[in-house]
Amino acid sequence: LREFLQSLSETLRPHGWRVFLYTPGSDLYWNTKSDIGEKFVFDLIRPEITDALIMLEDTIKNNDCMEQLCQFAEKNQIPAVVINGTRKGCCNINFDYSRGFAEVVRHLITRHHITDFHMIAGIKDNTFSDERIAVMRNVLEEYHLTLDENHISYGDFWAVPAKEATERLIKECRLPQAIVCANDTMAISVCTTLAQHNIRVPEDVLVTGFDGIDSIYYSLPKITSCKCDYAELGRETAALLLNHEKGIAMPEHVTLVPRPVLLESCGCKPIQMNDTVDFINNLNDSLTRFQREGEDLSEISAKIQSSETIQEVAQQLTDARLFYNMSCLLKTECIDDSLDPMKIHSGTPFGKELYILADTDIPYPPEQLVIPAEEIIPRMKLMLDSGIPLLFTALHAIDIPMGYLCFHFWDFGKQNYMKINQTAMMLNSALSGFRNSHYQKHLQNRLEELYQFDALTGLYSRKAFYLRFQHMLEAQKFDALTLVLCDLDGLKYINDTFSHTEGDNAIAVSAKALNAACVNGMCCRYGGDELIGILTMDCDAAQIRKEIQDYLNEYNQHSGKPYQVSASIGIYTSSDETLEVMFEKADALMYEEKKNKPNRRK
Repeated sequence: LREFLQSLSETLRPHGWRVFLYTPGSDLYWNTKSDIGEKFVFDLIRPEITDALIMLEDTIKNNDCMEQLCQFAEKNQIPAVVINGTRKGCCNINFDYSRGFAEVVRHLITRHHITDFHMIAGIKDNTFSDERIAVMRNVLEEYHLTLDENHISYGDFWAVPAKEATERLIKECRLPQAIVCANDTMAISVCTTLAQHNIRVPEDVLVTGFDGIDSIYYSLPKITSCKCDYAELGRETAALLLNHEKGIAMPEHVTLVPRPVLLESCGCKPIQMNDTVDFINNLNDSLTRFQREGEDLSEISAKIQSSETIQEVAQQLTDARLFYNMSCLLKTECIDDSLDPMKIHSGTPFGKELYILADTDIPYPPEQLVIPAEEIIPRMKLMLDSGIPLLFTALHAIDIPMGYLCFHFWDFGKQNYMKINQTAMMLNSALSGFRNSHYQKHLQNRLEELYQFDALTGLYSRKAFYLRFQHMLEAQKFDALTLVLCDLDGLKYINDTFSHTEGDNAIAVSAKALNAACVNGMCCRYGGDELIGILTMDCDAAQIRKEIQDYLNEYNQHSGKPYQVSASIGIYTSSDETLEVMFEKADALMYEEKKNKPNRRK
């Protein structure tokens, strides 16, 4: 993929084309919930800025997804190219693996005069394995040779089964002139096993592989193979797009033939000891770096999940060793703690606005951290002018989209491309944990609010009132406390005559009257229609009573209700008595007032 992308980009760039790569973190084969989340990356494809769509079918192993992408291209009249697949209405570019494999077998016959073959195929009854068996038989028949079942073993495309198959050939004294393997991994294993038995390659047995992986150049001997030239694929694809731009129709099918790589294991080149020091050092460096960065990312993930604010999360992504040439964009709903993180709240996967969580090359001031979704990434024009390919991958919590990463690497090195999935996986986990934690805190706070405050009146509940009162006493001493007890008159009459809804209204109105009169105090719905207020001072009882009555009178004058809201009030001040004693005395005063009211409705 790296070779293809580099070649494609370098060929198209001088002609004003820019490459955007949309890459899911898996091949989407199983269509799991996580795969659904990965597929949201394709929602970033904007038809208004897309001149062509290239799909790599061997990296997207989900037929429905491929069909949807093809339909998207057709609907928007975008020319579509499919690599290593065949789709109606698209230009299909494929490597002819059969011809490439045939060339390797034919080379052994015509150049090395081999007539005695054994084939180590892949998995029994596997399509690719059976295809290569059929190709080998067809080539041998051209030269009047045969390949029967006794000359076929199955190595499952892996090293250990290939080793076991070779051991059986040696034990049964059935070594042929040449062993043809269906891939390079098995060919390397065959050569190693033969060497362990002092059987020389290629002097005693020729060995070939297929695929052209990097390891064939570092084995002993180097493995003759067949390689798909992805740089050529990139140039060929670019040429088709440039011709289409000129009005030349793209063909329905284009075929490229993998080229044989003739090395030491077939005897085409003399065996030379490999200088593998640099290779091993580079490999060890890569593995060490990958492991170290994995540990660092794990630590950062923990810090993100325990962050108090989204700004703290952003701070964790400022380590230039780990995060570079990268932008991280989140849907703005992802920074709203009150929204359920397991639901999509916007009409589109990525919403209308995006929050810049990280932009490693140029930090943004706080007032510019939100951009319209159509801008895609910060500094888009600058990125397009640079000609660097933009690599997108989705961020998601299982099947819920959160945002995306955009990488713009100046260096096409393998280590950089490994960072894409490594970074995305860490952020998927970390941001999901952060959001879930903060949503739980939000729910907890809401529950505490519901517990602390009475839903009807907005005053403290009795239990919350007692707790706050106790904390207040512990924090500060007071010269005097004034307790105001307010009890609604005629609640039963209002409930029975006008409905309980109107009764609730009368309670709420009296609560507002009490709260207005005790603005510097603390009020509580003590129970039913009984309300209390506490003030940390010696107060003018007559003034408090007047403020409550004035509020109720004002309400009654303008409410239009068929009933009057009134309340009986008891007010008691003390400097040394307990709250319970003060309540009893205020209660007695309140009932005395209620008893003396004329025309009371019970």
